[in-house]
Amino acid sequence: MTILYRVAIDRDNDGRFAFAISQDVLELRWRLGLQRAYDSMADNSWALVTVRNPRGAFSPERQRLESGARVRIQTDQAGQVRTHFTGVISHIEPDAGTLGRKQAVIHLGDIQPWLDDSPAHAAPQINVTADEVIRDLLEGAVIRRAVIAGFCIIDVSGYNMIDRVRIFPPERLRLSLQPGKTRFAYVGDWWPESTSIRAAISEMVASERGRFYVDREGALVFLNRHFTLLNETVVAQFADDMSGMSYSYGHERLNRLTLLMRPREIGASDSLLWQLPGALRVEQRSELPLTLRLEDELGEPFGLLALNGLVSRFERAPESGGYTISEDLAVEVTRLGMTSVDIRLVNRRFEDVYLTRLQLYGKPLYRRDPLAIVEADGEGQYVYGLRQLTLDLPALSDIATARAFAAYEVARRKHPRGLISALRLDAREHSSATLGATLFNRIRVSESQTGHQARDYFIIGEEHHVRDGGATHEVSWTLEPADSSRFVIVNDSSIDDRAEVLAPY
Repeated sequence: MTILYRVAIDRDNDGRFAFAISQDVLELRWRLGLQRAYDSMADNSWALVTVRNPRGAFSPERQRLESGARVRIQTDQAGQVRTHFTGVISHIEPDAGTLGRKQAVIHLGDIQPWLDDSPAHAAPQINVTADEVIRDLLEGAVIRRAVIAGFCIIDVSGYNMIDRVRIFPPERLRLSLQPGKTRFAYVGDWWPESTSIRAAISEMVASERGRFYVDREGALVFLNRHFTLLNETVVAQFADDMSGMSYSYGHERLNRLTLLMRPREIGASDSLLWQLPGALRVEQRSELPLTLRLEDELGEPFGLLALNGLVSRFERAPESGGYTISEDLAVEVTRLGMTSVDIRLVNRRFEDVYLTRLQLYGKPLYRRDPLAIVEADGEGQYVYGLRQLTLDLPALSDIATARAFAAYEVARRKHPRGLISALRLDAREHSSATLGATLFNRIRVSESQTGHQARDYFIIGEEHHVRDGGATHEVSWTLEPADSSRFVIVNDSSIDDRAEVLAPY
């Protein structure tokens, strides 16, 4: 059955993808999802679109084609249109010279690099789930809006007509966040100022034992740790009809797991959190923003549960004998972070002044040395040899939950077994499966030569390569074994009627 490929650019930034470039496309490659089995955080999604460029339509200095513009890759099979990749232009590489092949490669990515560059300035997080923290972090992300046509952007040509457009953009991100299963007592008290939003999300997802990725539509997706246990629907089956696969026996074996968790200690409510090390000059008629980082005597960040007092003193000179001034001067708290406090020094006087004293008092939250929760399969170590792993789950502070996590990981990986890590398919032979199945869909695979029979897997990564005018479409899926049949479900008298996971966690 014929497969048509559609590639379009939202060049006008209005969400309509009106600039169709399919007729110029020579080759397509794209990938999204996780890199390997048991990962929690997906890699950055990417795509390469190779196009003809004889008249410079894809040379941004000749024709308008901005970095950040959204691009969508779709297929049309007998009227069924599927989206496979939605991303933004990272950069463009047009061929130089008037006698060359006159092509260009458009590099696409998802929004995760922007999350890598956005600082994780979260407010104190207490008794929260992973999805709540992720949503709060994403609210502070500095990203390009998907739709900016019709809105005012100062100093950008075409978007700075205040009388003709709206000023504030709408919702920026598409989110699909499942409720987390673990409530974390404290979150973010270990994040230094350099922590990015992506790094913070990665730590939260790992501590939940969930998954985070960008889907085909460009939405940010969080799956809690029960998703793969409850999803039993098999969307495609393969038996000796694959183009190839990567298989090994015993490689993913694990019989000793050390899980690191860090207990917390709450300090007194009137503890000294921060103090000014020396006099600070504040110029006349000015405002000076400052970020005060909360660190212990070893330089490690500690958390802020409550700010209960602020003591300040301004003087005309660094050493004026204690003569203080207060009129037209202020210290304003502008933001309470988990490991920092933002303040603003305000001087409305017609003279420079010196801040000679500044002390913050409140209730600190300290992280103590990690506890090691060890789960081991002693029999397996003697029979198969030791294979160990250490996991650091920084948000976890509950011992019972940590023990359940460790027991689950060892239980599902302690015995040597054959596993498929990647499956390669020809989209022309398996068009329905390769075009329709996507991340965290469940498939079943059998292969005679290895003796691997009727084993279920989740697709955790997908890579596509389209060339030869669309005549060749190669698909590679990264796989993770599905394990839900091993565990017990609450109120489940019928195996197909599952409500809530009882075990392992």
